[in-house]
Amino acid sequence: MTADSGALRVRVRDDGHGGTHVADGSGLAGLRDRVEALGGRISLQSPPGAGTTVRITVPLASPGSSGCGPEPLAAPERG
Repeated sequence: MTADSGALRVRVRDDGHGGTHVADGSGLAGLRDRVEALGGRISLQSPPGAGTTVRITVPLASPGSSGCGPEPLAAPERG
């Protein structure tokens, strides 16, 4: 997970069987709806036999924003 350039980026990967789709009712459709409601993007790569990778990018609100959309988030502490 990173937070830079005005966006939060998350990548989740597993080494399962792959072959999943957002429309499968696996919960990914609901996740997509929530990410898109925040103005974000979600991508899914899940070739059969090769695991699954989900990438999510959500814009971070700037301190002077109008208050619409997500609350401003601080970058994660590094240490």
